[in-house]
Amino acid sequence: MIDPTDSLPIARSPLVGRMAEREAVADAVAAAVVHNRCEVVTLVGNPGVGKTRLVQELVADLAERFPDVRVYRGAARADVGVQAAIAQILRERFGLHEGTDAHAQANEVCAQVMDLFGDRRVDEILHFLGVFLGLRFGGTLLAEAFDADPRAYQHVARAVLRRLFEVDAQRGPIVLVFEDIHLAGPDGLRTLRELTDSLRRAPVVVVYTARPELFARMHDFCDAPAGRHRRVDLALLDRGESTVLARMLLSTIESCPEELIQKAVELGGGNPLLIEQIVRVYFDQGVIQVDGEGMATIDLDRLERITLPQSMEEAVRARLSALSPSEREMLERAALMGPTFWLGGLVVLGRTHEPPPKLWGGAEDLALHYRDLLKGLVDRGYVERRPRSVIPGDEEYAFKRPAEREELAALIAPEDATALHLVLAEWLEFRFVERNEEQLDLLARHYERGERPLRAARCYLSSAESARARWANEKSVAHYKRGLELLGEHDIALRLDAHHHAGEVLALLGRNDDALVHFHAMLSLAWRLDLKSKGGAAHNRIGRVHRDIGSLDECMRHLGTALALFEAAGDERGVAASYDDIGKTHWLRGNYEMAQRFLQDALERREAQGDKRSIALSLNNLGLVYQDSGQYRAAHDAFIRARDLRREVSDLQGLVVTLNNLGTIYSDRGDSAEAIALWSDALEIAREIGDRRRQAVLLLNVGEAHYHLRNAAESLRILTEVEGLCASLGDKLLLSEARRGLGKAHFLNGDIGLALTHLEAALELAEQLRSRVHVGVARRSLAEVLSVHGLETAEGQRASTLLRQALELFEDLGAEIEVARTARTYAEHLASTPEAQLTDEARAEIDRLRARADALYAKLYKDTRDFSSREMPSRKPSPATNPGLQRAERASSLGLDPYAVDADPTPPEGYAAQGEA
Repeated sequence: MIDPTDSLPIARSPLVGRMAEREAVADAVAAAVVHNRCEVVTLVGNPGVGKTRLVQELVADLAERFPDVRVYRGAARADVGVQAAIAQILRERFGLHEGTDAHAQANEVCAQVMDLFGDRRVDEILHFLGVFLGLRFGGTLLAEAFDADPRAYQHVARAVLRRLFEVDAQRGPIVLVFEDIHLAGPDGLRTLRELTDSLRRAPVVVVYTARPELFARMHDFCDAPAGRHRRVDLALLDRGESTVLARMLLSTIESCPEELIQKAVELGGGNPLLIEQIVRVYFDQGVIQVDGEGMATIDLDRLERITLPQSMEEAVRARLSALSPSEREMLERAALMGPTFWLGGLVVLGRTHEPPPKLWGGAEDLALHYRDLLKGLVDRGYVERRPRSVIPGDEEYAFKRPAEREELAALIAPEDATALHLVLAEWLEFRFVERNEEQLDLLARHYERGERPLRAARCYLSSAESARARWANEKSVAHYKRGLELLGEHDIALRLDAHHHAGEVLALLGRNDDALVHFHAMLSLAWRLDLKSKGGAAHNRIGRVHRDIGSLDECMRHLGTALALFEAAGDERGVAASYDDIGKTHWLRGNYEMAQRFLQDALERREAQGDKRSIALSLNNLGLVYQDSGQYRAAHDAFIRARDLRREVSDLQGLVVTLNNLGTIYSDRGDSAEAIALWSDALEIAREIGDRRRQAVLLLNVGEAHYHLRNAAESLRILTEVEGLCASLGDKLLLSEARRGLGKAHFLNGDIGLALTHLEAALELAEQLRSRVHVGVARRSLAEVLSVHGLETAEGQRASTLLRQALELFEDLGAEIEVARTARTYAEHLASTPEAQLTDEARAEIDRLRARADALYAKLYKDTRDFSSREMPSRKPSPATNPGLQRAERASSLGLDPYAVDADPTPPEGYAAQGEA
């Protein structure tokens, strides 16, 4: 059988070998259907080994063996990552056609979503699906509640995407094929892991294809979901399989000489694509010539005179050498546009050096010429025409082989390429009306290569904002950086915002030094122009970064300066935010009286402003101070007020945090069982919404609680899961806490060796991150285990050193609660010496440390009144007692739950993680 899309008489051979690989995917589909769960297969292979061909055959296999299975495919791209693959899959699922009016596409999606979900709040579902489809749908109160929080917005969007696939799969199993995921980037890979981890209760099969370099970016990609992820490696063909392939490709040539077949096998080296390319070279270079009647002539003498490719690179050059000069020139210009190009773009590039006519009658002679050339190139397998174009009224084409496009693009002289890129950018400006992120990226690249840096900068920064909104942090940072570089000293307002937003994203990624560079640049610009509010915002952000790394004195200097600037500018919102941040810093230092004073002031200011969302934030922070100072009734009341306000304004992200903090009250009062019940409920919901980071935090809380209940085995099981989850998230601070928890659990289980291994790793990570609070806590935890060897041993002496270092560090930070805990631990360590061996000096030191700890505890925990469980709020109050429950129920219609919880990733030693997101 000859490939109908190829005019060369090269047969489309059946897939050679690969039976085990095909069966692996079929087994995954069968398991998904039988067990009603998600199964994952990752196909790994070098370029040319046949990953795409295998996927094509798998689709045909599935259609025959599982008639009810629907398959949707998408490919990641180096420029836009996995976003392109998700968009392709959704567009294929909804039957959307590129170039169709956006309003018509939105109507089609709306109708199909209504069919899937009925009338269960489809407005919210459509709003979040628009993130992936590049379509705009009407806003809703719930959706708008997330607009100010890109991180929460993206988590909910992913949850909606997951829910769509789950609901759709109940009508019939689906297979989602993501190709070339090695191009997805760190954010894209995390998105895919999060999707497959959370897809649980539906017959969905996810098939990935990737090159081996995927595992250099995420070595444990195939480790999750555990027990449901198969890795299938595609090896080179053996000589027998290569011979079968070459013979089939040449089966249309009657009496084909064995010499041609064996030459292709020898040079192909088991790479199916290279074998096919060598066969094509036979035709391109005249070794095989076919006349109009289909009769073939074989010129074996010519075979000796030509150079056959021995690698993919040589095969590409050999293929391109067969192009005519006009074909090559046209394809070089097409290659500048990218993997996809348009006939209209070729026309404007062809006019670049031509004078305009005196009278332009709209004649399309050049278009006709290019269309004829393209037809021949389509026939010979260089390019393919797309059925629809993203540019209405134009013809869209794509290169069939990326390597050929890259080689062609490199052939254009740099000065010519610059001029052509600028023409393309200016042409696309008028073709891309509603500019999505992908189109902004394309414009940015062409303007940059066309040496128009300011226009390129604006496109890069707009793309960075879009990537930030969908939580693609790595891409966002890269585009902020490039946009700022290209802006230079121009457009100071744009630079101010770009430095601000880039710093915020970097801080979220834990790249604190880089974040400080941007915030200081923002501060410099604000100072120069005497923009006090902007300067206050810059100092505020700098202070927060120093707080995150434990430099609390430096933090307070910047927060105090921010407050003064906001007051000078009359910026009441900024003043309230500064009071809140200063109060939180006093809280971290254990100075609860001062923290309460500032936070109460912030609350009063926010109440005067009437911003319920901000009022709830201040109440939540006040609750933390009350809780840590032992004022549990006041903490409970503050959390309840914050909870009700967050329900009222549909602040689900904030509601998550406050409900978690209510759970930590149970933990603080020693009711670990009730705390575990709360966090287990929350964990179920976190999995529902696909929020993997919150899953990690909640599991960490549950694992620590089991440690306090002396359930070593259960603590180890949970914390081991947390460790893997944190590693896949790339959250090193949380990973440090997980390893510290594992060390304590192994110690409880009697395995001192493993305990020390994990605690040393936790300390090393904390030191790398320069988080002084975490360093101090890690030192104390490690010392507790080392101290079992006895005070006079080398391990015991090291424990003494670690405890002294931790004590000095906490004293320097002014963290009184940690000073108290460390002093008590140090005293018990010293007291482990037999009484008879204790010197008077040692006894005095033990007494001094105990007295200091007792005094600090007495100061910090003034209100020791306890609650009974009857006085605590129920985890899910009845509708009759829930103001704002109606809005909360709107979240449930999305498959979410408004009672979800969260925690700050830096829990103090000995009690559960709290905090404000």
